Amino acid sequence: MTVSFVVAAAALLLAMVPLGITAARGTTMDAIVAYEAASTIAVMEYILLPEGFGRPAEFEFPVVLAVLLFGGGVVFLHAVERWL
Repeated sequence: MTVSFVVAAAALLLAMVPLGITAARGTTMDAIVAYEAASTIAVMEYILLPEGFGRPAEFEFPVVLAVLLFGGGVVFLHAVERWL
């Protein structure tokens, strides 16, 4: 177990708190930007945790998640663009 990767993952988890507040209380555009930033941080979380715990077989999930979250963000933006 590499402690530095786990500590970095914990620090990134704390970075999600302001994004959640922004998504809940901000405008629609602020919420979309917070969602995209949170999805990027979530992918980094899922990359750091397997590296920290020494499980290299778990690296497929973050790659697939990055593609799906970007596509989901684009679809969501397309759905709410009439209100922007």
